[in-house]
Amino acid sequence: MVYSSATYGTITLALKKSKTKMATRKEFEKAIISYCVKPNIKGYFLNNSENLIDGINEDLYQEDLMSGSGNELKSKFNAIFSSSALAVNNFAIVKKHLTDFKFLNYSDFNDARFERQFKTELAGTPPNLDFTIENKETIIAFESKYLETLNKKKAKFADSYNKENLDYLDEYWFNLIEKYKTYNSNLDVAQLIKHSIGLLNHRRKNPQQNVILVYLYWTPDNFSEIPNFIQHQENLDEFKKDLEKIKDFKFISLTYNDFWKLYDDDSIFNEHFDKMRNRYKLNYKLLGTTPVARAF
Repeated sequence: MVYSSATYGTITLALKKSKTKMATRKEFEKAIISYCVKPNIKGYFLNNSENLIDGINEDLYQEDLMSGSGNELKSKFNAIFSSSALAVNNFAIVKKHLTDFKFLNYSDFNDARFERQFKTELAGTPPNLDFTIENKETIIAFESKYLETLNKKKAKFADSYNKENLDYLDEYWFNLIEKYKTYNSNLDVAQLIKHSIGLLNHRRKNPQQNVILVYLYWTPDNFSEIPNFIQHQENLDEFKKDLEKIKDFKFISLTYNDFWKLYDDDSIFNEHFDKMRNRYKLNYKLLGTTPVARAF
């Protein structure tokens, strides 16, 4: 399932030296802070509400985030570059108008949650999925990424990820774990595999529901010029090919720009996703130019 990306932004920000230089997360954080005209203290707002898109209120997300294991509301949500705030800003409108929301060919949703966990039956705390929606037949789980993809992350699997403990899994999943167990890349492969296992365990206990994992990730408009994002895309393409071999599991990847474009003609959601596009668009040129301020 492929969607073409669209270019929206004209904001130009500086990345030092040559096109072969890897960008750093700190550089992107500084750039994002530089065009925010709202009062903040070194990139942090004083309260959660200042980081929200108009039309979003705390009732739509606060209880979910407080019940999650990631402590998302403690300070880091207030960062202008917060990954958690990106997901909340994007999906809280879905909770607000759940019965009207459609994603690809899926509709008639009756439940939506942030920070939901799907147990694998292993000891320890399962990872939180940023947002899930479901109807009677399907659960769609979204894993959202903002600036995380700028850094490499080494895959880690506990010894408990074995056939004896996870006997409900097809042999192919253990082959994947073996392949990626020492992987060091801009894609957090271990997290995605663990999410997948949790979803498959849910389906095992709820056979009436299909499960879909959606990987939703932010990119600057000119991501193809920045080595980190190029590497992330290559890592993602490899992982997608591996998952295509699994017949009973569906994995979809979309950039945020791809996702917002799906609702360009939607009378209920297009205005909100236009606000999202305006808030988060960025053209991070590999040139020595001056940042352009933009209000949000």
